[in-house]
Formats: sequence, structure tokens, C-alpha cells
Amino acid sequence: MLASRVQADESPVINMTPMVDVILCLLVFFMAATRLYDWDENEFVVKVPEVSDAAPLTAAPEDLELTVRRPGVVAVGEKTYDLDGLVVLLREARGRYANQGVVIRGDASLTYQDMADVLSACDRAGIPNIRLPVRSRDEDAGADGTPAFR
Repeated sequence: MLASRVQADESPVINMTPMVDVILCLLVFFMAATRLYDWDENEFVVKVPEVSDAAPLTAAPEDLELTVRRPGVVAVGEKTYDLDGLVVLLREARGRYANQGVVIRGDASLTYQDMADVLSACDRAGIPNIRLPVRSRDEDAGADGTPAFR
């Protein structure tokens, strides 16, 4: 019984030597690592690669606006094209800029087939970026509730 009482009175001892060793190692490591930041980059002799013909960076061109006038006839700016002529024009535009965008506009009275023909022409030309602008019905209504555009 005396032996169990002596063991209960003793406090546990923590050996500090390994912790001090780790702290000193970390201190030496960080002192050496911060010395590396004082080096000037000009102290290193490095031959950087050279470029012979670098083309200037240019901004992406505006999206082409295609306006479907009537079935099979599309206007681009002031000129009108049939579907085959449109494909040639779009291929030339895509040749100049691979990600050429197109905005297809048309009257709401056009049939789905008319728009599908223009979309097909864009697909044949390889145009990746096609948009169809729309307007909400609220914008079309006038103050008296009648459509603003007929």
C-alpha cells in the first residue's frame, strides 16, 4: 500500500530535449532559407530563349451580323448573299480568325426552316460561336398593350 501511494505522488516528467532539438533545427533551416532571398536575380547567368518572328497580338474581330432578309437571302453589312455565298464569306472570315463569332438576326415572321438554313450554312463554314438575339415580349408591347413592332 505504501508503494502505490509513492507512485501517485510523483508527477510525470516531460523530456524537453527532443523538442529543443527540433526547434533548433527549424531555426537553423529558416535562417539559411531567408539568406536565399537576398540574392539578386542578376547573379545567375542564364541565357533566355529568343523569338525570331513574333506577330503582334491583335484584338478579336467583332461578330459578323447576319440579317435574314427573306428565305435563302442573308445580308452582311450592305451586301446580300445567297446561302452558298454566305458559306464562302464565313469560311474566309474563319480563315482570318478561328473563333469568329456570328450574330444571326431575323424577323419574327420567318419560319424555323429559314433560320435552320442559315444555321446550317454557319455549320458548313465551321463557325463555332453563333448567337441568336431575342427580345422579351414586355419590350415589344407599347403603352396601350398593343405590339410596338408589327
